[in-house]
Amino acid sequence: MEFERLEAAWRSPANTPDDKVRAYLMEILMRTLKARRRGEILLFAIPATTMTIFTVIMARTIAAGRMDVAREWGALAMMGVCWLVLLGVFATGVLLRHRRQPGESAVLDTLKAMLAANRRARTNIRIFWMMLPVFLVPMVVGITQLREVGKATDRDAWQMLLVFGLAMVSSIGWNTGRYLWVMKPEQRRLEALLKGYEP
Repeated sequence: MEFERLEAAWRSPANTPDDKVRAYLMEILMRTLKARRRGEILLFAIPATTMTIFTVIMARTIAAGRMDVAREWGALAMMGVCWLVLLGVFATGVLLRHRRQPGESAVLDTLKAMLAANRRARTNIRIFWMMLPVFLVPMVVGITQLREVGKATDRDAWQMLLVFGLAMVSSIGWNTGRYLWVMKPEQRRLEALLKGYEP
């Protein structure tokens, strides 16, 4: 959605739209909100499905006796941290969900819903940042344990650390960039629109 055009129209002295223009703006806002909700659901479903598959594989490995939990508990701790992050994201989605106030105009309600979606996205990024140091410890322990039990050579361990490190640096860069250059500016624009809104 082009916030600049919407904001310019919103603040225009001739901002007394007729029903046709109001319906058009409402349609744009609703389309943006629905697209964002679909994106949020998809972005939650992908890691949830992946984590479920990995958890089933790990459970089958333990049940088959191919994993000594006493000596390889680092992998379980790593999995636990991932599930904690996923549950935190889910709880954020539930707790910070927008609830419509009775009698509120549709435009105002949509803007508040968009701001709530922005708040959820920013909170999810903060959860990622907070859990990152927590994740590093079981990751290093898990890789070390794999080497100690003979399931990975020194070279394998260094390669795992390199791959995990690159993945984390990429995630940190992506999330930080999105937070600073997408989510924060959008938050400021939505808050300004809400502040200037006169029903």
